[in-house]
Amino acid sequence: MNKLITTLVCASLIGGTALAQQGGETKVLDGKSGKPIAQATISIYGPVSKRLKTSMDGTYRLSDLPNGRYTLTLSAGGYETRQIEYVKDQFHTTLPTELKLTPLPQGRESLYDDLLLTDDTDDGEVGTQDKVTLLTSSKDPFLNASGYVFSTARFRNRGFDSQYSEQMLNGVAMNDLNSGYSPWSLWGGLNDVTRLQETSQSFEPIASSFGNAGVTNNVTMRPSMYGAQRRATASLSNRTYTGRLAFTWTTGEMKGGWSLALSAARRAGNGQYSYVRGQFYDAWSYFLGIEKKFDEMNSVSFIALGAPTRRGIASASTQEAYDLVGSNFYNPNIGRQGGKWRNARVRSNHEPILQLNHYYSNALSNLHLHTTFSYRFGKNAYSALNWYNAPDPRPDYYRYLPSYFTRMADPKDQDPSAAARYEELWHTDPNTRYIDWDRLYEINRLNQTTVRDASGRVLATGKKALYMVEDRRTDQREFAWATTMDWLPLSWLEVNAGGNARTNVTENYSEVADLLGADFVHDIDKFAERDFGGDPTKSQVDLNHPDRIAQKGDRFSYDYDSRISRYQAWLNLTYRLPRLDAYTALSYTHTALQRDGKQRRGLFPDNSFGYSDHIKFNDLAAKAGITYKITGHHYLQANLGYIEQAPTFRNLFISPRTRDSYISNPKSEKILTAEASYLVRLPWLRGRVTAFYTHIADHVQNVNFYDDTRASFSNYTITGIATQHAGVELGLEAKLSPTLTANAALALGQYRYANNPSYVQTIDNSNEIVDQDIVYWKGLNISGTPQTAATLGLTYYSPWYANFGINANYFGRNFVSMAPLVRTDRGRSALPERYILPEKLQDGFTVDVFASYSWRINYNTYLRFNLSVSNLLNNKRLPNSGYEQLRIRTLRDDNGVQQLHQPFDSKISYVYGTTFFFNTSLQF
Repeated sequence: MNKLITTLVCASLIGGTALAQQGGETKVLDGKSGKPIAQATISIYGPVSKRLKTSMDGTYRLSDLPNGRYTLTLSAGGYETRQIEYVKDQFHTTLPTELKLTPLPQGRESLYDDLLLTDDTDDGEVGTQDKVTLLTSSKDPFLNASGYVFSTARFRNRGFDSQYSEQMLNGVAMNDLNSGYSPWSLWGGLNDVTRLQETSQSFEPIASSFGNAGVTNNVTMRPSMYGAQRRATASLSNRTYTGRLAFTWTTGEMKGGWSLALSAARRAGNGQYSYVRGQFYDAWSYFLGIEKKFDEMNSVSFIALGAPTRRGIASASTQEAYDLVGSNFYNPNIGRQGGKWRNARVRSNHEPILQLNHYYSNALSNLHLHTTFSYRFGKNAYSALNWYNAPDPRPDYYRYLPSYFTRMADPKDQDPSAAARYEELWHTDPNTRYIDWDRLYEINRLNQTTVRDASGRVLATGKKALYMVEDRRTDQREFAWATTMDWLPLSWLEVNAGGNARTNVTENYSEVADLLGADFVHDIDKFAERDFGGDPTKSQVDLNHPDRIAQKGDRFSYDYDSRISRYQAWLNLTYRLPRLDAYTALSYTHTALQRDGKQRRGLFPDNSFGYSDHIKFNDLAAKAGITYKITGHHYLQANLGYIEQAPTFRNLFISPRTRDSYISNPKSEKILTAEASYLVRLPWLRGRVTAFYTHIADHVQNVNFYDDTRASFSNYTITGIATQHAGVELGLEAKLSPTLTANAALALGQYRYANNPSYVQTIDNSNEIVDQDIVYWKGLNISGTPQTAATLGLTYYSPWYANFGINANYFGRNFVSMAPLVRTDRGRSALPERYILPEKLQDGFTVDVFASYSWRINYNTYLRFNLSVSNLLNNKRLPNSGYEQLRIRTLRDDNGVQQLHQPFDSKISYVYGTTFFFNTSLQF
């Protein structure tokens, strides 16, 4: 009898537990801290498909699901995506009551601010489900390596410039519409609130965008998605800034549906302790986010952020200058003024971003909408020395180097004794090695001048500036809108669609920043005055306001607006079939560009003032891909895409500072890209190997330089450039034991020019075409990135919450950027053959180490210490970039004609030697 009662009780308990699991709640937890994860996404695929969000306590409920086998994909910003199999029938369920997500291992770019290396507890389990969903919300091992380890060598994924990648903030594209550059500096220092990211390599689907040929990344800043916490951070470094302080406070969702997030940071360094002298850093960062949840379907948030920054720049120089100084980290932009170091090249920017977001989520219809309205505005300035009728103040100017008197001189006129004198001055006189600021002030103070116009009328009397510092401004105002839709109309079909618009007006002008002791500057075109001295109207910068006398804070030299608008609509369909995922996508983009001149220049009175032609492009793009599941742990993937992309404003207009001329017959670029991958997701091994090929056609490049053979500034417009990018990527992460993890990454590429493009050379002061022909680039290597990069690392996770890691890295086959003139018929006929092939930079190794310790004071309080040391072996001979100077040394032949003699030396920059970053944070 007792045995019967015991059996009945046990059966009742088992049955009650099963019913509770089937109809009860499942909690999603942080695999490291055990805290619930709010707003995690659960995508369900099976007999029916739907998408859910976890509540603020990390729970969700599966109910009203018909019996069958389901694949659950759990994803959350900052965590590894996880897939499990859920079988529901009348007898049992395999769904656990708790599911843990593993925090993403922080790329060591983030380690600068939070060096905690989290333990990866995910076992990679995906079961034997019939439907596969490989999402890209987490960084794979290769992207982790390329995002930080390779970045010290200025590595670019697949050799692409940033205009071929897309950076978004809350679904709004943020790449600079003038240049295509990525805008990470706009939220620099706000690491605590930029951790929620969705990243797609190449054409893999991403919910917030159609994507591009390179990496697509979307940073999500949504107050309700930050857990309730406070974090204080302090950092110390010898890289660029010396110290950093930051504080972040997030509430999570509170009563009444409100969420609040605040973050502020301060980064500072006076340049005395930065690795390169003169790289001072003065930056603040701020973020405010407020969100209101009105009901289960509608939420609205407002965010405001900015990163006002002022920092000194280090410029590349020639190897001759480095050897004379005795350091590959010589900075030619600095000099002493009154006993203190001053930098002539200072970048100052503050471009706040305001965004209003609406989120709509209907779990019953599996429909999710996100709309963002964005406004970006502010200041962006880059200072530089300017001079008129005075010697060049730059210390590494070619005439001040010993080589000017030897190998760069006419063999008949070489002067070894003069070279020896200059070499001695470089070794002994700081005012030879660096900018002599006191001398510039003295020259200005002695230049007492009366300036008159052509009729003899006095315009100004006083100290006229021969030397000055100008701020080159690019102040943007941009309104943007983006809406994305994520809809699951059928169990096997997911629809992602979107529309977006951007309208940008950028004020481009030069401002008088510092007159260096002078009273004024006469705002005329100094080169036009030299070339057209008999016609004073030619030298006028603005005929509407002739003979302007400019003082500190005034605009001068050039002034125009670039006006750019872009509208896009896109659709992505994802098909989830047995053992196969596939997608197809289409995009249409309209781009319009226009110059609005604010000056009627004396050289170009008819095409410099007012609006230029409205240049429009209508571009199509398409992509498709499949993912085949060999087993639950092995996948094959292929992607194919075609993109048309309008040229940037900087490459479209030939010389926008002076006139509205643009390239003839402008075309959109055509990009064809394909890739094939094998992916592995074993409990002890994860990663991928990818073979890729991309062909880019009809690229345009504009370069401006002083042509010594014509004694004038020239515009070189190169059209029809074609490049090809082929290679293999490998990224692996292996758990060798419960405490030891190995990681490896390899990028092996072949990035070359695929044709010989055409060029047109015009004289900047007249727009006269003086030369047009072919640039012989076909088969030559593209510059700007190592075409071979590899890393191998080990990380030890101790049982007492400390981590220790080491990476050995190799970089090779990096080439300097090529000047076009050397590879033209004129250059090839006059110069030795050794100058035709691009200069290959030296290959090299580096070693990085890192360590961290996390102390759990109590359930909600953590104290963390982190240390990262880069280039432990102190390799100071590893270049990370270089470029050929556009000018070529000329000599006069016996007939007095200028002939090409020898290219100037390339300018090179180097990977820093041993640097460190120490960080401590208190999370509570």
